[in-house]
Amino acid sequence: MKKEECRNKKRVRRVLKFFFILHSTFFLSVGHAAEEFGDISVEPHAMFTGNTFHGYAEMRVALENRSHTKAHSVTLTYPHNSYNNGNSISRLARTVKLPPDAREIVSLLQPALPAQGDGNLRVEVDGHHEGEVRVPNANNHCNDGYSYGRGNHSPTVFVSRSLDFDAVGKTFNSGKGGAFTAAMATGVPDASGSGYQPNAWMPDTRRAGVANWLELDYATPEIIDHVSLHNSMSAPTSGSVILIGISGTNLVSIPLSSGRISSHGSGWISEFSFPATTEPVKTVKLDFAKAPPYNIAVDAVETSGTNGSRWATDARASSDNNASAASYAPGSAADVIATLRAESPTAEWSENWLAYTPFDAIVLSPADVNTLPSGVTSALADYLYAGGNIFIAGGNRLPAAWHTTTTKMVIADGRIAEAGFGNVFAAEHFTAMTQTSAQKIRDVVRETARYWQSLPSDSSAANAVLPVVESLKIPTRGIVVIMLAFIIVIGPVNIFLLNRRQRRTWMLWTIPAISIVTTLIVFAYSLLREGITPDTRIAGVTFLDQAAHHAATIGAEGFYCPLTPSGGLTFESATEATPLVTTGYGSGSSREVDWTQSQHFTRGWISSRVPAHFHLRKSETRRERIQVLNENGKMEIVNSLGAPIKTLWFADEKMNVYEAHNIAAGQKGGLLASALKVASKSGPEGLLRTIGFASHGDLPEDGIGKNIFPNSYIAVLEGNPFIENALGTASVPKRTKSSAVVFGILEASETK
Repeated sequence: MKKEECRNKKRVRRVLKFFFILHSTFFLSVGHAAEEFGDISVEPHAMFTGNTFHGYAEMRVALENRSHTKAHSVTLTYPHNSYNNGNSISRLARTVKLPPDAREIVSLLQPALPAQGDGNLRVEVDGHHEGEVRVPNANNHCNDGYSYGRGNHSPTVFVSRSLDFDAVGKTFNSGKGGAFTAAMATGVPDASGSGYQPNAWMPDTRRAGVANWLELDYATPEIIDHVSLHNSMSAPTSGSVILIGISGTNLVSIPLSSGRISSHGSGWISEFSFPATTEPVKTVKLDFAKAPPYNIAVDAVETSGTNGSRWATDARASSDNNASAASYAPGSAADVIATLRAESPTAEWSENWLAYTPFDAIVLSPADVNTLPSGVTSALADYLYAGGNIFIAGGNRLPAAWHTTTTKMVIADGRIAEAGFGNVFAAEHFTAMTQTSAQKIRDVVRETARYWQSLPSDSSAANAVLPVVESLKIPTRGIVVIMLAFIIVIGPVNIFLLNRRQRRTWMLWTIPAISIVTTLIVFAYSLLREGITPDTRIAGVTFLDQAAHHAATIGAEGFYCPLTPSGGLTFESATEATPLVTTGYGSGSSREVDWTQSQHFTRGWISSRVPAHFHLRKSETRRERIQVLNENGKMEIVNSLGAPIKTLWFADEKMNVYEAHNIAAGQKGGLLASALKVASKSGPEGLLRTIGFASHGDLPEDGIGKNIFPNSYIAVLEGNPFIENALGTASVPKRTKSSAVVFGILEASETK
């Protein structure tokens, strides 16, 4: 019996192992095979492959403890070796405790700074370094060597794998796919020069050692005897040109090495002559075998015969270099919308909204929308509320969790509706819409990308937008006086006194002593002038949907610390904190983040007497609200926003506007009819554009009138309950200045 039980247990374990392997095969996206470190299995994944330039890049790691009896503590650190060049991430870390037989998906999120390192993930088990694992899509976030500052980067669109990737790319790029895609090889030659040209097709340059091919279709098949390849670089000689007839058979295979190559101002032409084909040619396939992908750049392919010449009208490829468009062609990035294909179905997408922050838009199919897991639906709702864009290609059904408020724009192919600071676009014929409609959605995506490019790119520009302290001038007058006194005392006075006492040898200790005393005086002077208490400045704009109990906040936080805080900064786990510093190669500091408990910015983020600023976004469940009361014709509000109201404007369902002033938190206040002129109904997104993310609460009345809409309010608060002070216990309320502007939407039951 015991032997039989053992056999049964072994069978069960084999079955469980089979299902685990099957799950791992389909889990998430780009991933490497799991690596074993004793009892611990480590398998990193990436949801996509490509370059992104703002937001948080998520690295997901599947951890499994194969021990049946022993728990383990696992610490993941990325990168294993950091190069620390300029303002960069030198260490992302997280520690997880795995019980016996436990499996957990762990996220490491990289803020908007490059992580310049070896691309490996360090694995420690129970405090011991066990090895490294290669990370997919490593060093592709905010890592553009051409950019100093925020750069002129391409807008980035994340496309569900259930959609026709090339067709979506054409929609976002004026009828052609994104830079370096297969569609760039259709039509006549249009590359502007030699080398890496976005108007030519290139395979993915990061995938060396794989077979690359390009297939081109011709709308009017003809019998041909000549093919010309127009390249922006000298074409490889390995591989072949394959001509495919209308019957689908391969008619001719011509070695690439047999072509006659000539060069001209914008590239190279490879010409191939052969006997006339036996039937019309519909497709030309260029098989480059395993030639280096960075040597392949096809601008156009011309076929010719007795009936003239033809250019390709459609194309497909083994891969493309669109994900790297901004890196290779920074000058044209503003004209290109980069499309990144999801490497996993939506059922396996992240349930953390921060994972979607690098994208200026996300494109889903109706089937995706209908089958989204609740966690992914909520994460995408958070992304929308915080200023993202979601496009539904082929339908108009929206999840109830995406509480759209107003229709922003009606176009021939669908409609664009607002959801917080973001937009939802739904169209039945997304990939076949009119050029006018396509241009409008392109404008929405590009406007989102321009917002990130417009942020202050260094500390001085950020401090001009959100000054933390009134004056950052170095106290030169006082320091000069102290230094003059030091020079006089250590020189003439010291020598004179020692000569009188005939103790010149005492200079061996008087000079160091005077220097130490002077240093203490300078330190005491600075301490008395600034103290040791840090200053914090917080400001932001919050969209508050009281019916959905949801708030999205876009704002800023600045710090000025006389002494570097030993505890660093701690943001909530769902806060996107973008450092407003210069990126790119050059001066700066390396920084560290620990995700074990929350989002702990440990080292390198704050320096003494140097202001530090962060652009913040949050999207979360909140219960703050106001309630409007109408008792016997007297209008009142109850302030439950968590901070005193300085000024409030409220518009009822008929767009009658009322005002209230100076209402303490938790108190009632009267509403009076307002003389505010209402011009239009732009909503929260328009309010953000009017006053900016670091609004100090000084709102122009026309900015209120053109953004408020029925059953909504705009309130200026003396304080900000929606943004945490990242200094935590090191902060002092008296040295914290905070304000908030709230755009709120009431539900019908809250007005009575």
